[in-house]
Amino acid sequence: MPDRERPNGSGGVRRRVRYRVDNVLSRGIGAPLLVLGGITLLVVLVTSVILAVFKQTFTPSDESTWIEGFWQSVLRLMDPGTMSGDAGWWARLIALVVTTVGILIVGTLIGVIASGVEQRVDSLRRGRSAVAESGHVLILGGSARLPMVIRQLALAHRDRRGNTIVVLADDESGELGDEVRASAGDLHRTRLVFRRGNPGRTADLARVGIGHARSVLVLADEDAQGDAGVVMSVLAAGAELGGFDRVPIVAELNDGETVETLVEACGGTVYPVAGLQAVARFTAFALREPGLNQVIGELLDFRGADIYVRQLDELRGLSFGETIFRFSAARPIGRLTPAGGVDLNPDPATRLDDLDRLILIAEDAESLGVTSGNVPPPVSLQAGPRLWVDAGRREEHLLIIGWNKMGVQLLAELDKRATTESTVEVVYDPRLFDPDEIDVPQLDGFTVRLTPSRGLTWQVEDAAWSSSLTSIVLLGYRRELSVEEADSRTLLNLMLLRRRLAERDGASPRILVELLDADNVDLPRGTSADDYVISDAIVSRMMTQVAEQPERRPILFSLYASEGPSIHLVSATDLGLQGEVGFDEIIASAYSKRLVAIGWRRSSLPDRELVLNPPTSRRIGLHAEDHVVVVG
Repeated sequence: MPDRERPNGSGGVRRRVRYRVDNVLSRGIGAPLLVLGGITLLVVLVTSVILAVFKQTFTPSDESTWIEGFWQSVLRLMDPGTMSGDAGWWARLIALVVTTVGILIVGTLIGVIASGVEQRVDSLRRGRSAVAESGHVLILGGSARLPMVIRQLALAHRDRRGNTIVVLADDESGELGDEVRASAGDLHRTRLVFRRGNPGRTADLARVGIGHARSVLVLADEDAQGDAGVVMSVLAAGAELGGFDRVPIVAELNDGETVETLVEACGGTVYPVAGLQAVARFTAFALREPGLNQVIGELLDFRGADIYVRQLDELRGLSFGETIFRFSAARPIGRLTPAGGVDLNPDPATRLDDLDRLILIAEDAESLGVTSGNVPPPVSLQAGPRLWVDAGRREEHLLIIGWNKMGVQLLAELDKRATTESTVEVVYDPRLFDPDEIDVPQLDGFTVRLTPSRGLTWQVEDAAWSSSLTSIVLLGYRRELSVEEADSRTLLNLMLLRRRLAERDGASPRILVELLDADNVDLPRGTSADDYVISDAIVSRMMTQVAEQPERRPILFSLYASEGPSIHLVSATDLGLQGEVGFDEIIASAYSKRLVAIGWRRSSLPDRELVLNPPTSRRIGLHAEDHVVVVG
């Protein structure tokens, strides 16, 4: 039998020893250190015993004791230079053996420590270690919206010390962290921690401290089919937390039916955001009139005024009309009922119930303080007829250039305010979409026509110059095109439209442009585009707003809903305002017509300055073409 097959042969012994050594080394840095320590102790003990038995010393000045021999052996094992003064060949020989063993041990020790540190750094780089944080924001998923979400969260807590954001994604955490830090910009001292793992596994969620998180955001994967991944992450989070009522969970979904099912199944503190539906509502709302896009964008962004929900405290029992002038640095716009209903701009005589909460627009939470003293409502609040803002159905003739999943939701939203005489023409690239893939929903108002166009830019046909055309929407292609390719194609179409519209007589239709990359946001501003929409930015901002204060979710949707009170732009002339006026006068004039003023938009300026929630003492020179931003 060959040696390699003999279990008791020398080859078998070597294999066993090597096997045992490999097992020890595979246990990490601790086991090799213990083995090296044991070998060191054994060598020193043997050396000190030999010296004591044979009455030997390394130098004539050494004491001939076991303790001294032990100490001198340790010195020679740790430092080869110590043996230079040894006398006597027997002592030198013993010192040489001890020093040689010491060199091997120290060299091995350095190698083990270096390897252990390298493994630890590599483990940290790969994001496999546990997170010991408390009060952090946990983000699950590594979609393209991650830098925008982190940027908004950092803005929301720019004045907070020790703000930490932990990201768990199934990507190399080192590479993901480098990409996010390069794209997110100024993080305002916010600390980022990246870990790699499956957001749908409870073990990985425990590793990132989900039980100690302040809030959890679940981002959808653009490459995934459906919302299954997000749903699994939400369910895993609930399982690890022991329920859905401990930590707010904000989940990004695409299917509206999944949103309803998730809310019904989980309830508690799960707040789903239907991304496509939110962008479609936003786009449909922006098409009402120029400037509305800018107003909602300001409210969604943490850089400016935000929406807050405040307990009544000293305002309890007052009517809503009596609260209008109770704040100098915030604007009341409605109330949140105990059942969670949003009542924007209620009747001035509506009494605030003990369980009601006030909805306000303010720069920060510190601005929500009530002014001292009993401030009676101005006389103008009780005079003047109501000014009805037209938000009903109207005849629309819409042209959509480009197509993506959001187009279906957009048509459904636009159909809510379109009359039966309205028309829409969808121009799409047949190389990217088959005709049966343009999934047009059942519409009551619009008559839809599909027009294929294979050109890089759409060649505008005669129908586009019809005097009845009211709006043009350019959607970004998300299929088989990179973000840069899609945006470049959209902007080329925009430039072509700009040139053709300049040759056209009569009123020009409104143009709204969807871009996929927020870095391209400045490009359409120099064109004839009235508004632009950054889809990923809208979803990212909406999720961070809800994560910071979940009550904002229904309020934001109500502010740009197709029905009921919402944000409008009313000309200064309609309010009887022109010339230099104070914002308190604007508030009184608007509320006398049952509208809540929250700011103004200077259409007379080239940059169309928008100011929300200015101090009541601020004065402004209004022109006839300027607008007041109101809720009504």
